[in-house]
Amino acid sequence: ITEQQTCFDKNWVLHLNKQESIRDVICLICKQVANNPMEINCSQHENMDESLIVGGNCLKQFLNQNPNSCPVEPHDNCSYSQSRMAKRCINELDVICPRQFQQEQEQQQLQITTQQGHEEGETPGIVSCDFKGKMKQ
Repeated sequence: ITEQQTCFDKNWVLHLNKQESIRDVICLICKQVANNPMEINCSQHENMDESLIVGGNCLKQFLNQNPNSCPVEPHDNCSYSQSRMAKRCINELDVICPRQFQQEQEQQQLQITTQQGHEEGETPGIVSCDFKGKMKQ
């Protein structure tokens, strides 16, 4: 997974994890699980209780559109650094194959829209991947 990618689909990550385990690694900008997590550490936010995490690509896009600004609240000179702690938490999350998850979501949507499925267990043209592992794999 490259650092330039968008944040991770929260629904995909929640497939095998509880909401509490991702609460502190949600990107403030896109509300998904941060990819290449950065922590906003401006002096204006010193009194805030929670970590201010954003995905690296989301932050880059935000700063391109709002030069020298901050995604938390409007002020100049945004200060940020890579969050090793958030990265460790994200790397330890359990996930299934992302393509398998996407395929299952599309199948569910297809069944909802057509309301006429095939016989039980019959899924034509579907490839199955049973990968389950840590995010960092």
